Amino acid sequence: MENTMLIVGAGIAGLSTGYYARLNGFDVTIFESNSVPGGLCAAWSRKGYTFDLSMHMLTGSKSGAFNRMWRELGIVGTREFCYHTALSTIEWKDRTLSLSADAAQLRKELLSLSAEDAPLIEELIKLYGGPSMMNAASLKAPELYNLADLLKMGVAFLPLIKFFRKYGATTIQEFAQRFRHPLLRDAVRFLIDGPGWPMYRYPMAALAGFGEAAVFGAGTPVGGGLVLGWVCAGAVGVFFGCYPARRAARMAPSEALRYE
Repeated sequence: MENTMLIVGAGIAGLSTGYYARLNGFDVTIFESNSVPGGLCAAWSRKGYTFDLSMHMLTGSKSGAFNRMWRELGIVGTREFCYHTALSTIEWKDRTLSLSADAAQLRKELLSLSAEDAPLIEELIKLYGGPSMMNAASLKAPELYNLADLLKMGVAFLPLIKFFRKYGATTIQEFAQRFRHPLLRDAVRFLIDGPGWPMYRYPMAALAGFGEAAVFGAGTPVGGGLVLGWVCAGAVGVFFGCYPARRAARMAPSEALRYE
């Protein structure tokens, strides 16, 4: 019996799963209720404005474990990316605070705002500008790991152990509340848990290397999130001589995707 796979949803996860499943000899069917691919990676237009809240950054667009996957899906290498120097800018009363991706610049900004919070600021900078969690990431399935993979992961994870020991289950929300200055209490939380993208109970240790992984190494695709859905669908379609489907798509070895 031929290996078959049914995938519900033509989001980035569904499309990439279908892509790699087809490479491994599966007959794939993707079901999508929307009229466009992309899932949460979408946008809409109203009165001349485009609203795109999904793709504020693409982790691994410059390098790292995820970079190879994005290249294989046709996203990196075919699209232009914008790389920012700051995560965000916060306006508070008569002050403006830029959350720079550069640890030294961020330290300077925070200390100029609240010198009395210096110990906590130094603690934050060591984590934010330190070794990245992404250095230990791997796209290999655990059952395919060999000794070399485990050693490589162990070496990458070793510098992070001290952060897990120090913060344990502490969340960034709890850490932020320790600052004396009211703006810093919000600004530190907004590094991860922002008004437009809430991240409840985000572990403090996961902030390790965030400046590099989430800003310098994670670009914003020009054209926004909606474009990426079509790029992924197009990569699957072009690779197999097919075209993107709107509702339900079936990819058989010698068939094109069909509108249904």
